[in-house]
Amino acid sequence: MDQQTNLLMNISVMYRSTQKYYDRNLQDLHLTYAQLPILIMIYENEGISMREISQMGVYDKGTISKSVKHLEQQGFIIVQSSKVDKRNKELYTSDFAKQSMAKVYSIRRDWWQHLIQGVDDVAFRQFLPSYNRIANNAKEYAESISSQLPFFHWQKVSLTHYPHKISTVLYTAGSNFRCPFDRYPELIFIQEGMKELPRQEIIEYLEKRSDVLEAVCIEGGEPLMDPRLFDFVTLIKQMGYYIKVTTNGSFPDQLETLIQKKYVDFVSLDIKNSPGQYAKSIGMAHFDIHPIEKTLNILKKETIPYQIELYLNQEYHTMASLKSLAKWLSGMKKIILHTNIESLPTLSKQLHNFDPTQINKISQIFRDENLEVEVQAE
Repeated sequence: MDQQTNLLMNISVMYRSTQKYYDRNLQDLHLTYAQLPILIMIYENEGISMREISQMGVYDKGTISKSVKHLEQQGFIIVQSSKVDKRNKELYTSDFAKQSMAKVYSIRRDWWQHLIQGVDDVAFRQFLPSYNRIANNAKEYAESISSQLPFFHWQKVSLTHYPHKISTVLYTAGSNFRCPFDRYPELIFIQEGMKELPRQEIIEYLEKRSDVLEAVCIEGGEPLMDPRLFDFVTLIKQMGYYIKVTTNGSFPDQLETLIQKKYVDFVSLDIKNSPGQYAKSIGMAHFDIHPIEKTLNILKKETIPYQIELYLNQEYHTMASLKSLAKWLSGMKKIILHTNIESLPTLSKQLHNFDPTQINKISQIFRDENLEVEVQAE
């Protein structure tokens, strides 16, 4: 893991280690780490309300109520009705708490001094504003609801992604599969430091290039697993673009809605293997194949242009499994066979190509089921 990927783990280690330290050192006071920040807020802001504690510390009502009850029972705080509004409660520290706070602050200071051992003083002073900014960002984002579909990769111009049209290609992140021969593993294991593309930059680009670009292709990851896709494609449709969506087929209801509302003009189905080998090919022990079958049946209606794509490799595909897959796809129109898996940055690094003679045999397997076959060697 790199430094960015380690962020979540480091936060977890920091939290658990801090909790362990405080719980051990506060035993004599019958306090735990959970109550400590609330006690300090009350001591430094006498008369504070539970609502104000919630706003300052991003606590939910239940957590605050539980901690306040414990602090009151242990004699650390006094709860009084507000003189201004009897319905509101004001929190004050008791004399017992005031006599104990010096020890609390000493415990806190010792922990802090331990944490910053070996940290350059100048670097630390430079770090603090960024640390505070990150905390504020976390607080603001936790309280908000993100309504925009994020994109993480962008191929601004493509002549191949949408048949016979000049397109731009946007990539979402996140997938419900862990396919060993997925060619975008970085969109499965999403690094915390992966930067989201500026939304306004994408929109402005599409507005300015509308005289040249014809289509917008949305890939992943798995785009259909994010409900915010609908808002984005609605906006793009209003600009007059054709839209192509690439999907693994496991969200047929979402796909059908897009088709019915005419939000999508072309579908690419990334098929993995025959039904019996599907779970293994997506990194699972078991998998219900019915959503994929439902997607195939939706495409069979031919209300929208589509293609099926298969990334061949010797480790997960055999002639027997490919014959089973071809029979499963009987009645479909077209399949694209990607034959140079070794050239792609797949999740598994131990994949091998079929040789030209084998590829010819594989192509014929699908032609025997009346599928149009296109062979692509990236």
